[in-house]
Amino acid sequence: MKVILYSESDNYTYVQGLMVPARYAAWAELILIQMFVPGVSFLGHLGGILAGLLYLYLRKASPSGGNPFIKIIRGFASLLSWPLRFANSMFQPSSSRVFGRGTIGRREMGSASGVWRCQACTFDNSIWLSSCEMCGTDRYDNEMSSPGVDTDTISLEELRQRRVRRFGR
Repeated sequence: MKVILYSESDNYTYVQGLMVPARYAAWAELILIQMFVPGVSFLGHLGGILAGLLYLYLRKASPSGGNPFIKIIRGFASLLSWPLRFANSMFQPSSSRVFGRGTIGRREMGSASGVWRCQACTFDNSIWLSSCEMCGTDRYDNEMSSPGVDTDTISLEELRQRRVRRFGR
């Protein structure tokens, strides 16, 4: 923490009565503690200093300049949760799985389950939405968000083109 705190400082600080540049204060404390306090973990303190330096290096390398460990921790959590996701996918019917937040299939869902099915593309949407996330069909009067389009005559190619335009894929 001291390495990160003093990394950008141009000031001086006192370490046990010695004036040192603030960015080297952690190193000076490591040396002084090892000289005067027996039995203190050298590797523990050295590891803390190196972890602070690694954090600073990764933060500078990150294009957004944010916390670099968030991405590392999320990746690690995703790796650990993989067996559970795999086991969960084994017990779900294959007809109701797609990549995305909703499902496409023939199963009817009522409002008690928290979703409503779009009449144009059969995508399951949250009950809090008033139009379909996939194709833009209005929930109540079954009209497309584009004026003058009949949902019964829309072709699959037109639906695909609308999805590409909406999601940029």
